[in-house]
Amino acid sequence: MKSLILIFVLFISHCAFSQTNPEKFVKALINNSDNIRDFVDESEIARSQRLGITYTGVKNKFLIGYDIDEQVKSDTKEGRLQYEVKERALEDNYSQVEFSVPSLKYSKLFYFQDGKFISPTTYLTRNWQTKESKYFIFRISEPKYFNDYCVKRLDDFVDKIADTLGFTEAEKELLRKQKIYYIFCKDEDEVQALTGYRSKGQAILAFDEVITAYQTHFHELSHLLINYKLKNLGLYTLPFFMEGFAVAMGGRGGMAPRVVTDVGYYLQKTAFLTYDSILTYDAFSSQDANMTYAISGLYNMFLFNELGASKYLELYKKVNGDLEKVKQLTVSNLQIPEKNKFLAFLDFYDKNKSFKLENEGFIPAPYPDFVDAITFFRVKQIDENFYYFNTTHNSFGFTLNGENIFPDYTSRLYNKELYNKDWPGSGEYVVVVDSTKLKLYNCLNDEIEVSYDINFSTDHKQIPVCFEKQMGGELIIKHHVFSLAATLFDSKFDIRDNK
Repeated sequence: MKSLILIFVLFISHCAFSQTNPEKFVKALINNSDNIRDFVDESEIARSQRLGITYTGVKNKFLIGYDIDEQVKSDTKEGRLQYEVKERALEDNYSQVEFSVPSLKYSKLFYFQDGKFISPTTYLTRNWQTKESKYFIFRISEPKYFNDYCVKRLDDFVDKIADTLGFTEAEKELLRKQKIYYIFCKDEDEVQALTGYRSKGQAILAFDEVITAYQTHFHELSHLLINYKLKNLGLYTLPFFMEGFAVAMGGRGGMAPRVVTDVGYYLQKTAFLTYDSILTYDAFSSQDANMTYAISGLYNMFLFNELGASKYLELYKKVNGDLEKVKQLTVSNLQIPEKNKFLAFLDFYDKNKSFKLENEGFIPAPYPDFVDAITFFRVKQIDENFYYFNTTHNSFGFTLNGENIFPDYTSRLYNKELYNKDWPGSGEYVVVVDSTKLKLYNCLNDEIEVSYDINFSTDHKQIPVCFEKQMGGELIIKHHVFSLAATLFDSKFDIRDNK
């Protein structure tokens, strides 16, 4: 019995006087100690602070999303919960520490370098390909799924939002110098390994980075950019505005803004779900995200158009704060435009689609204008705003300049969703069409740019069809006809003129 007591005392002494830095870090974390930074890598602290974004009430920005739950901390300090800390040595002076509460099946993983806390991104992406652009530092898991087109689209998007939100020259220069981290994962499993949550992608506030499985995740980037403009704000924003802004500016992962907001238009016009029914925190959270994101995106598109950047940002700040404040906001707290202005906007929105389904302009054989003598679809430029298509195929792919500009690039969207379809050709864009739907895919960044479905249309228009009798025979050939906005394409069609 005495020997058992001696062993126990020696164990306690070891814990008290021989703790490693990671163990001290966990203890400081549990106790919310002021000396927590003593156990954090200085370069990680600097990286967290580089863009000057701060959050009210947050002492240590680098812990946002990585901290232990406050209730778990309280219960462990009060002795109501027992916890374990397990440290595992990794290569090159890295280590992994698991904090766990077995009774709750709760755990947190932390990474360290030379005994100092670092973000999971720093360790897990250390051997990934790295490249820089105007506004970004990229960490790329699988380079064959990424290309310079995506880099340009992301840089152009930052320029667009900078102009939209009114960034100063100093703000633009700081972004160019310090850059946003863009962590491109090959799949959602890698996103989960980096963030602890399985998702398509996330904006990581602790280090101003986007961790995503999408090449151009404009939605998550929008979250970071509006925070950068506001500089100091609360951690929480009424989700109708936070997600609505990100959808209006950046769509959702793999979907352009109009693809998402067109669903919102249908829901609003049919009154299946309306914007004024999901304004509050609880109301928004109680509905399916595919619907709430779509409607809030549409309404925030209207708000920005109606108020302008300055007044919109003022409104956004009013619905921002700590969680308690945001949850208590009611419709009466929101100073938003009268409903009739939104209804007028809906008419404007409907008249400015990125596609047309009228069959006027159908070009009879021999089709004087076409792309590279390809015969499975024809395209003619109606005016500077739209290209007119007709096709005998339900799906087809094409490249605007007639050649593959990224031969080492592989489109995951094409491989997973489009490859097995019975269509000829390949390239940057793919069109899928039948009597009830029309979709345009940009395979260079794996994004859906147009999505029309008769089942989610208020006027229930079918895709127009024209017929052609085959020369020298009786066979009737069916042509689907439609128009797509020129702005959907990043360069002009190489249309040969055979006049």
